[in-house]
Amino acid sequence: MKAKFLTGCRLVTALLLVIVTSGCSLLPIGKEKTPAPEPTTPSLSEVVEVSEDYYGSVTPYKTNQTRGMLSSTKYRIDFSHLELGLMEFARDTFSTSDYFFQEGQQVTREQVTEWIAQEKSGTANGQKKTGILVHVLEHDYLSKKTKQLSGMVLGLSLSPNYVDATGQEKVYTPQELQAKGQQLAAKIVQSVRVNTPQVPILIMMYQVPEANSSLVPGHFIMSGTVSAGEAVVSKWQPIEEEYFLFPSKDVERKYAQQSLQFDKLMRQTKEYFPEYIGLTGVGRFMDGRLTELTITATAEYDSRSEVLQFTQFAAGSINQLIDKSVHVNLYVQTMSKPLSIYIRPTSGEPYMHLYRS
Repeated sequence: MKAKFLTGCRLVTALLLVIVTSGCSLLPIGKEKTPAPEPTTPSLSEVVEVSEDYYGSVTPYKTNQTRGMLSSTKYRIDFSHLELGLMEFARDTFSTSDYFFQEGQQVTREQVTEWIAQEKSGTANGQKKTGILVHVLEHDYLSKKTKQLSGMVLGLSLSPNYVDATGQEKVYTPQELQAKGQQLAAKIVQSVRVNTPQVPILIMMYQVPEANSSLVPGHFIMSGTVSAGEAVVSKWQPIEEEYFLFPSKDVERKYAQQSLQFDKLMRQTKEYFPEYIGLTGVGRFMDGRLTELTITATAEYDSRSEVLQFTQFAAGSINQLIDKSVHVNLYVQTMSKPLSIYIRPTSGEPYMHLYRS
């Protein structure tokens, strides 16, 4: 069924290679019509996961029509988190055994630019209006029988920041952003439906991280579905996903127990390995529960014997201090290169790798 996804660069690269290189039959295939799947109520799992049989793709590989647009925005989007979340979201309706993956080919750069501009049209007290829409990412799913477009996923990246009628900068509450995101999604679906009237569409809202946040990614806040032949989003479902930086005052205030556990882990490693600059972590919370913790340890030098001893010691401390229900990723590095990784899944055997160069 599902295997825990290891988020190291080495493993993400392997995932992308599988997506690009998965073969498809070169024999002629009849153009028989496949009934459109009924979208299921989408869900996001507690740990970022991908199926062991990843989506294959058709050749030649086509890139997204909106590629490169994010470079012109002031917002920072954790693109890998966004992409993998959309793929995970899609598997509830478009199974890897029945569908190929293709980067979005329906939504154009001009359309996204127009949607963003429409959001910003008008003025507030003589000042330019601030819209919530930052970007739209499309993923397509093609039937393996016909190689025709049979499903779409649209990821709407939203910012909660806005300027009120007095020109003051404000932030929408999660509930307000969800409500405005639903209104925005309804307009986008109407536009997309012009060319894809019979294709089921899944919608996912993604809140971008704060502008001053360089380590904590954005998070998903809501999902919805559009059935084939319909142009109305239904089955809206809130998603309770949060990310916190360890150590920080924010996580200390909201999740004191997990904060204390991380502080103890830092003290133990610093006591036995003082040459390490320190530990930082990013925790993923689903429905108020820590489900995934990614830890980065930075060393001042790269003695392989010390790296090995440190990784083994840190792994033992993690198993002692961090609950077994939490998926843990440990990355040991210098300022310029990786040294080792340790992955402890919630089920199955832990994995450790020491880089030789």
